[in-house]
Amino acid sequence: MLAFMMQALGGIFTIIFVVGVGYVLNKKGWFDEKSSGLISRLVTEVALPCYLITGLTKNFTFSDLSKMVPDMALPVCSVSLAMVVGQTVTRFMKIRQGRRGVFCTNFFIANTMFIGLPVNLALFGDESIPSVMLYYIVNTLFFWTLGVHSIVSDTSDPEADISFKNSLRKLFSVPLLSCLVALLLIILNIKLPSFLYNGLRYVGNLTTPLSLIFIGIEISRISLRDFHFEKDIVWGMIGRFIVCPLCVLALVPFFTVSPISVKVFTMQAAMPAMTQMAIVAKQYGADSQYAAALSFITILFGLAVIPVYMTIVSMNF
Repeated sequence: MLAFMMQALGGIFTIIFVVGVGYVLNKKGWFDEKSSGLISRLVTEVALPCYLITGLTKNFTFSDLSKMVPDMALPVCSVSLAMVVGQTVTRFMKIRQGRRGVFCTNFFIANTMFIGLPVNLALFGDESIPSVMLYYIVNTLFFWTLGVHSIVSDTSDPEADISFKNSLRKLFSVPLLSCLVALLLIILNIKLPSFLYNGLRYVGNLTTPLSLIFIGIEISRISLRDFHFEKDIVWGMIGRFIVCPLCVLALVPFFTVSPISVKVFTMQAAMPAMTQMAIVAKQYGADSQYAAALSFITILFGLAVIPVYMTIVSMNF
């Protein structure tokens, strides 16, 4: 049992290690403000789009998408419900400007790929891959539309352009457009030339390490004397580990979903915060240090929370 749990949590330990690399290197003076800004832009506009195109086209066919459409209703509704709860809590707790968008997004967006995929593979095997990718699609589309819009609208930069036109332009971000391109390629059954696919895959593989190094850089700039478990962190953790997975479990009776999908969706909803939140916060002038701290603290607490949900779904579904 111990070996099984360690295998399932291996992705989290790996992430902590890479975040530590960014932390140490920044403490040694390797990076400045321009460097972290460059990393955030490189991930958002180059590496992540490549990752999305290769990842989706590799793991899905049109037939797969068609068969999985009925199961998609549950994650769509559960994520929507978690988002409404997040918006309500944001207003009720009077979260300060610059953090509101990140705080609310954290309620309904999870780390479904970098942590969620290895955890579900370890727990349920290859059978879980279609359901993992289904939740991943919903999670990704919600993040790069409503999540990014929430963060952009809450920018703390007084000179930032948050007009409707500019918000709409940022809403249709490069990663979202990449998702749409990937879905179009799948629907039309278009295969990329091997040289192009491999090139995109190599660049896309930069997404995870660069995102985690960026988080390490941002965390290293947080004064430990100023960091404490304030309400923004505590409620953020409640939203991530309690509200989001409970929204899935509460809606299960209203949908006809396969048992494996129920298990996977619950586990995906209980994953730590999405690492790209800190990148987007940095890119658009929100509180990126808060986003980085929230990402890292949920990764640490995920070591204790993930086994709990493993037990719940294994015993009840």
